[in-house]
Amino acid sequence: MPPLDQMHGMPEPRWVSVFRAATRAPCQEQALVLGAMGIEHLVSEQPDGCHLLVEESLAATAAEQLRLYRRENPRELRPAWPLMPHARGAAGALFYAVMIAVAFVVQAHYLFAIDWTGTGQLVAGEVQRGAWWRAVTALTLHADAAHVVGNMLFGGFFGYLAGQYLGSGVAWLAIIVTGAAGNVLNAFIQAPDHRSIGASTAVFAALGVVAACVWAATRRYTLAWARRWSPVVGAVALLAYTGTGDAQTDIVAHLTGFVAGCGGGLLLQRCPALLRAGLRTQAAAALLAVVLVVIAWLRAIALLP
Repeated sequence: MPPLDQMHGMPEPRWVSVFRAATRAPCQEQALVLGAMGIEHLVSEQPDGCHLLVEESLAATAAEQLRLYRRENPRELRPAWPLMPHARGAAGALFYAVMIAVAFVVQAHYLFAIDWTGTGQLVAGEVQRGAWWRAVTALTLHADAAHVVGNMLFGGFFGYLAGQYLGSGVAWLAIIVTGAAGNVLNAFIQAPDHRSIGASTAVFAALGVVAACVWAATRRYTLAWARRWSPVVGAVALLAYTGTGDAQTDIVAHLTGFVAGCGGGLLLQRCPALLRAGLRTQAAAALLAVVLVVIAWLRAIALLP
């Protein structure tokens, strides 16, 4: 042991992480292994999860002991959900909210002397005969300001959550496609004269996409309770909101949107490249989502007398 006067000049030991989990309990379990081996350790909660720390000089030994423990006790230890920036998904949610508001202003003021509601509303019989574009254009129309505000808030929130998992571009392309699919399904369930408008089908589709992503994530990662239960909380909130709706509320469309969103989200889980999409792919997906809406409206306007 060096003299006391020399120890004062010695560097502080560097602590490194040998195990990480989303919650404290798994770290404490692994800490018992190190404690039994006499390896000094610390359990530290960080922004990206809970870490089990040891001195750098003991990291290799600690990691080997933990490996041996897991081999002898093969209960699955899932990695923690990767840390994501809070801003991920925010741009798409903001763009959606702005576009919904702009679309309502255009609709309410009959801009360019066009009856936007009549031109773009979902008419079940016409969709059954092939007017697919109405399944898209109907998502951009609303009956009144109250429905606009509700769909802006709920749609923005669930769109943000979907963007957290998938990135804004991929998330909103999925939401628009599955929202339109929900409208098509609704059209084939309803009577031919059934008419509806509103982004709520896409809002429920977003909820379905999030639910599918969370379900898939629970199979691959250890998730904190907030992430696991967010779709359930969202479903309860939306059901409370729509349960007090008026005669203009299309409950069937909400259900078909949610089903389509769940299906689309599960399909996305089979596309690892999209789940790991970079900036260029996200931008391309966002552009494709906008183009889809524009093409649908151009097709609707082209049929005007």
